[in-house]
Amino acid sequence: MSNLLGAVDTAHSNIERLAEPSALQDATEQVITVARRTGAQAVLAASPVAERLVGALLSSCSDLVSLSLQVASYRQTVLIVDVNIASGTAVAQAARHARDLGARHVHAVVLHQLTAVAARAADCGVDGLDVLGEAPLAHFSSTTDSGLW
Repeated sequence: MSNLLGAVDTAHSNIERLAEPSALQDATEQVITVARRTGAQAVLAASPVAERLVGALLSSCSDLVSLSLQVASYRQTVLIVDVNIASGTAVAQAARHARDLGARHVHAVVLHQLTAVAARAADCGVDGLDVLGEAPLAHFSSTTDSGLW
């Protein structure tokens, strides 16, 4: 239980950190690097909290467009963007949406991994997955409610 609460606290802190202009700028630059490397032409936020990052990305990179504003072409590479990843569910849902709109190639980038067990690209339904932050250390919790190891 404490691992779950720790992951929730970490996710909340990661989101709050993006309210700082310098942190948002750093994150935007890192995501632009991934967008260039993958050849992305469109971006899509995987969650409501990623909208701020996608907005900064679109205002900083004039050759990217928001997938939500258009239908993807069959050759288009779409970059799914999110702040946190735990199970990969939000990224998978966004990837399905991008493919439903016609995207042929879908890549995802997330700023932070919340659990020690990483979601893989195959788990998320994307062709590639970049996690920019460091993975958390594995924590082993007790199988009892005592809180003791």
